[in-house]
Amino acid sequence: MKEAKKRTLYECSHARVIGDHIICHKGYPLSPNLGNGHIGIERLARGEALALAPCQKCADFDSMGPPIPRNERGWLNKKGGK
Repeated sequence: MKEAKKRTLYECSHARVIGDHIICHKGYPLSPNLGNGHIGIERLARGEALALAPCQKCADFDSMGPPIPRNERGWLNKKGGK
């Protein structure tokens, strides 16, 4: 049985980077572990998948297009990066 494609923050038009956090512009909590529901930008910098559980069945998920290929994500581990 084929696994369903997971939704990621890379492709959702409601994901926003504010300072050093990623938030949902619609107000949904992305992380139950942080009191504010935001996640740290470090995950984006490392190029993690960002296929978060709250996004998978979100009624307001708005795809901007296909997910970013794994080799184009993040910047910390790339040559010439920090």
